[in-house]
Amino acid sequence: MPRFFVPAAQVHGQTAVIGGRDADHLARSLRMRPGETVVVVEEGRREHGVVLESVSPQEVGGRIVWSRDVTGEPALEVHVVQAIPAKGMDETVEALALAGATAIWPVLTTRGVARPYPRRVTARLERWRVIAREAAQLAGRARPPTLHPTLPLDAALRALPDGCLILACVIDAPGATTGVRFDAGRPVAVVIGPEGGLDERDRGVLRAAHATDVHLGSRVMPARLAGFLAVSLLLASAGDLDVAVAPPPRP
Repeated sequence: MPRFFVPAAQVHGQTAVIGGRDADHLARSLRMRPGETVVVVEEGRREHGVVLESVSPQEVGGRIVWSRDVTGEPALEVHVVQAIPAKGMDETVEALALAGATAIWPVLTTRGVARPYPRRVTARLERWRVIAREAAQLAGRARPPTLHPTLPLDAALRALPDGCLILACVIDAPGATTGVRFDAGRPVAVVIGPEGGLDERDRGVLRAAHATDVHLGSRVMPARLAGFLAVSLLLASAGDLDVAVAPPPRP
């Protein structure tokens, strides 16, 4: 069932309104018609089943037939500190949003080849946020992951939530990601290096931040997809993947 995020102001009593890009997508791409049902997620707090009553590329309106607390969000908070790959960061952002990442921190590392042009930084961040939002809706999540501005690795590590458990993914680590033990309520950050791995200077920065080295298994993943695997392994270890998608209530 198609899912759309909306501000609380677009939910009034037993009606909901979808506007902007989502209305255009619903009307032109999905070609939905009055009488069909979508899910509207109200600012990550409540989700509503909405039977469409009016559909246009400018605005879609409908009647709420059921409501419940949001579903689809992992209990474990996973931040991904991602070295920007030479190619495929759009794909990386999409995959991380689908996997269940809480936040994405694009970073510049010593060995990374991606260096943003100042004039493109804002436009690129906005594009990534659009991609993350659309992927999170597709995945049935309650909210998109937060997309932070690009930072040097050390600055991103300092900006992580207090008490965050930091894991650095390196191929020669003695411990597996699946062996990590979590404290209830403690956020986790997983650091993904660039093509060729993390430089020794970057690993020194990680040691100073008290990061723990972990590996992702016996196969080497490309930088653009390693974060997807890491998030999936962490959430599986935390039991998040033991629960199936919640079916919609009966109206």
